[in-house]
Amino acid sequence: MTKSTGKLPFHFTNTLPPDPAVQRFGDWLPANREFYAGFRRWLKESSYSDSALGIYGSAARTAIGFLRKPYWRINPESDLALAYEHLRQRHSSPATCSGYQKGLCKLAEYIRLRNRCPEKPKELHWEHYIGSLPACLQTDVREFMQYRQCFWKTEQKFELATSVLGHLTLSLRWMAEHTGLREIADLTPQAWLAYLDHRISAGISPSTLNGELSGLKHLIFYQQEQERKVCERFLLMGYLKKSKPLPKDVPVEQLRHLIRAVQAEAAFPYPGRRRNGRMDLAWFLLMLHSGLRSAEIRNLKMKDIEWEARRLRIVQAKGMKDRLVYLSQASLSALREYLEVRGPAEALPENVFIYRHRPLSKTYLFMRMRTYGRRCGVHAAPHHLRHSCATLLLNAGAPVVTVQTILGHKNVDTTMGYARLYDGTVAADYYQAMNLVERQLALPEDRLAQPPSPGELLALVDALRNGTLNPAQTEIVWALRSGLALLADRMATINDVKVLCCETSAVRVPR
Repeated sequence: MTKSTGKLPFHFTNTLPPDPAVQRFGDWLPANREFYAGFRRWLKESSYSDSALGIYGSAARTAIGFLRKPYWRINPESDLALAYEHLRQRHSSPATCSGYQKGLCKLAEYIRLRNRCPEKPKELHWEHYIGSLPACLQTDVREFMQYRQCFWKTEQKFELATSVLGHLTLSLRWMAEHTGLREIADLTPQAWLAYLDHRISAGISPSTLNGELSGLKHLIFYQQEQERKVCERFLLMGYLKKSKPLPKDVPVEQLRHLIRAVQAEAAFPYPGRRRNGRMDLAWFLLMLHSGLRSAEIRNLKMKDIEWEARRLRIVQAKGMKDRLVYLSQASLSALREYLEVRGPAEALPENVFIYRHRPLSKTYLFMRMRTYGRRCGVHAAPHHLRHSCATLLLNAGAPVVTVQTILGHKNVDTTMGYARLYDGTVAADYYQAMNLVERQLALPEDRLAQPPSPGELLALVDALRNGTLNPAQTEIVWALRSGLALLADRMATINDVKVLCCETSAVRVPR
């Protein structure tokens, strides 16, 4: 009995549900009782709060008791919809109904996992994208999208299809309404320029407009391959010029602040936050040390980790290209620590990084980076870590081709666009080269070994502050250290001589 009430503590096995339509827990099939216990453990291992466990468990218990079926015969869509309707009729509070609905969604997910049933694929809202287009254009767009989806991974088809359709049909809908566009052959430069003026006046960026133009050109290229009539002059339309942005890498000192913030979360006393912190530290270091993209983090599978070779196999990344990336010791340790608390593999998807039993959403990495940035006063996005990886590797002396291979770039220019040389490195390289030039131009009697110039020392100080020493600067540091050590020995000898002289003069015998 509890001290506050003097009654037995609440437990669903000792209570009779007030709803006569719901079967008592004690009358359930043993398999259903084991299934329900596994469902609660599954929620708890994913660090749900006690309140969420209570309301989700109540929804699941009511649904199983209401349906009176073995769990393997419960349809996650139709049966749980009936159970939710029953719950909604008995509870008028919108907040309570919302909690029960979330609990039934988690129950449906657990049923699919236990029964090894794939989740029902999401369907595109075709009416929203092409409902206002002429029938001929609707047919062409549907056929083009079926062709594009042949080159996409199954788990990415819905996400990529919505993105491509959004960029493609926005311009088509406007031109169909304002320029009389009825078929692909009507897609002319005049129609595009009219749409372009409209979008520029609305403040749309050149990058977005270039993406829409690229989508329309892909559509026309496909029509050409099918030997259909198109306006070939449209393919000659040029893209808008845009300024080349500076690489958005994160300075070294700010990276240190971010790493400390993530490490503090990974060591948090509360198990749920500690689990998420370990996961965040693992993907943070993978992006910073190995240059992974956000999508590559989300799609990384357990089978892609090669522990003995200390590398990851990135399968069908951007541009449907595969590559190998190597793991630093810090990344390897963080990944192992996260997998210790990831959860049972049999009840989770194959993805390495899981949040609430699901692969990471498209916005998860960005939201977590923003949270850590606010804690330590750093403004950075996940993709900035990839820029920082390229910059740090190049400034540490890694060849450009090596960095290009690690990042998975097709062209070296793209790699150089991701990175920048620190000012200290540029200055050091300049002064080192100019020192050789001055020696070549000097007279023979002046070609003696010279100590580092003030400019070289200034560049060296900048490089030491940023932590980006190149091999030449490292040699200078060791030379300076040796010189300083020798100078310290000489100063100590001089001081000993001075002390000895003073002592000798102090004890001199007077005449």
